[in-house]
Amino acid sequence: MNEWLINNFYGQSSIGISYIEASCNDFVTGNFPSLWEKLQDAMGTKKYTKFDLSKVGGSVKDYLGSFNNTLNHPLCPFCGKRPSHKDAIVELGSNEKEYACKICKDHIYMGEHLVKNEKIAIATSGADIRGEKLLEPLFGTYQISFDVEGKLGGMSKSGDLLKYWDISIKKDGRLSKEIATKFINGYVPKYTDEDNYDDRLLAGKKRNETKLELVESIKEGSPKTFLHIAKKSLHYTDKPDKFRGIEALCVLKADVDNLGLIFSFGIRQERQTLSRIANLSRQLNNFFTVYVPHLLSTDDRFKDIYTVFAGGDDLFLIGPWNRIIEFSAVLKEKFEKYVCKNKDVTLSAGISIHKPSEPVMMLSENAENALSESKASGKNRITIFHETATWDEFDNLKKIKENIEHWFDNGVINNAMLFRLNELIGMAKQEKEIQRAKYSIHIEDMECLKWRARLKYSVVRNIGKRLKNEQKERAIEEVLTTMKWLDEYAGGMKIPLWQILYNNR
Repeated sequence: MNEWLINNFYGQSSIGISYIEASCNDFVTGNFPSLWEKLQDAMGTKKYTKFDLSKVGGSVKDYLGSFNNTLNHPLCPFCGKRPSHKDAIVELGSNEKEYACKICKDHIYMGEHLVKNEKIAIATSGADIRGEKLLEPLFGTYQISFDVEGKLGGMSKSGDLLKYWDISIKKDGRLSKEIATKFINGYVPKYTDEDNYDDRLLAGKKRNETKLELVESIKEGSPKTFLHIAKKSLHYTDKPDKFRGIEALCVLKADVDNLGLIFSFGIRQERQTLSRIANLSRQLNNFFTVYVPHLLSTDDRFKDIYTVFAGGDDLFLIGPWNRIIEFSAVLKEKFEKYVCKNKDVTLSAGISIHKPSEPVMMLSENAENALSESKASGKNRITIFHETATWDEFDNLKKIKENIEHWFDNGVINNAMLFRLNELIGMAKQEKEIQRAKYSIHIEDMECLKWRARLKYSVVRNIGKRLKNEQKERAIEEVLTTMKWLDEYAGGMKIPLWQILYNNR
């Protein structure tokens, strides 16, 4: 397997299989913890020795000689690593096509059909599959097909059919009664007829241009494009063809904290058995693999969120920026309930916001960095807008957001005041950093200490200009509670404020 991965992925992907000798007595209650510890040590050793560098290290042999210079792009335009192949043709629409490498063409084939189909067959590389199939069989041995109806009998008799799964998640939660179920296609938002009448698709460009790009490209049942998903971030206004907000994607990455410790110490040593550890693993996996896609497909608030990956102990989602932020709070709530509010089983998350045209790799990298910030700050946290908060703080900041929105909607504060508040947040954050400083403080850094005076001055001068007497005094007193919030959360106040600014552009 690793030889195939070296040849096709140049060592960037690998598989490690570790094993130890064991007797039946090692699996008996009381003896198994020792066996499990030995296996963990063997896995740790194998993790760093999956390749024999004396054989595969150094430059890739005949790499430059593998390119076909007669193609318009000899280097695969999708991965930028492997040579393009004349048989790996990718249709781009409008009668355009592009040559790719075999691996990228196979990834595109699998990604497209995992979304559109409910069943998948794993067969031998020599199986009689007449339709579309992998150009490069997995490990040179396994073929994948999504179109084997009517051929199953013959493939079974010949021994070519190895696995046949139902990979869909039904909205009603029912499983297939005919074949085994394997939840691997997650949830992907698809076009429906109602998307033809969504006026948000016409926002931001000339009507005819947008209609040509988006509305006419809608094919019922096909996955929605990132541009289409980003437009779902917009809010309707009272005026026709007028919308508020920004068109942006949000990327959410989340995973379970301290997973190794959970498996090592989550079950009392005298109760550790192979079946209990396997069950713990499956239960965690089921939350991400089964429950999360089901939640996305059945809750209308989240129906435009795209599952890139959901399984094991982690999650990678892309969706409208404001819906993802809303979903993150629901995710934490549901996970906490799932683990029976066990304080030792927690979740960390990272969120990043992007334009829909940015490469997926950049989206993934930025969200991973945000997740790393959450982990580095103590775990059981969420990071958004480069600010990290505990989940309890995140809940409180959500209530603060609702307060500020109420003031804004009722004319107590205006856009100008929101932007002044944004400046003061930066000053309050700098003050916190000065307080934590262990070394000398420069006099020019002391400017940030003026934020309280500036806040009071701005509030008295600008709050409730259309209000009179007692109403204005109450409004000023109420808005000055932001001083308490800034004192407590400092930079964390960006989390509610930036959401309001983005939603009201």
